[in-house]
Amino acid sequence: MNPVIEEQLKQAGLKITRQRTAILSLLIEGDVHLSAEQIYFALKTKGEAFGLATVYRTLTLLEQAGILAKTEIPGSGRQSYFYTAGGHRHQLLCTGCGRIILLKSCPAEAFLKAVEEEYDFAVTGHSFEIFGLCPDCRKKAGQEERHVH
Repeated sequence: MNPVIEEQLKQAGLKITRQRTAILSLLIEGDVHLSAEQIYFALKTKGEAFGLATVYRTLTLLEQAGILAKTEIPGSGRQSYFYTAGGHRHQLLCTGCGRIILLKSCPAEAFLKAVEEEYDFAVTGHSFEIFGLCPDCRKKAGQEERHVH
């Protein structure tokens, strides 16, 4: 059993179950974004016999606890889940190939501080995703120049 997973579940006030630890292990070890169906099949391949409904329920619970986050690439209709390490991650999502590039730092820190000061608003969390095309997809589409709106 992974002590990091155990600690995350305990801090969230959740019981340590086989389903929760298996899903978290899969997402942490691969540092990946996976759909519920991809998680289901990956666990099945590893010999874990959880039903798809159990996977969905577990993902929802872990997302509500702030251990996982969910994202969707616009127009894809596909939601994927990823481990947030109890914090948050910022990412670039390619709408062409689905590639996800994690940003090394939080680009919203100064903006959030300004929002708090200007509106006397206590920010308790945020999400930051940028959608576009990665270099490979831009080349395929013949869009060498960058478009910023």
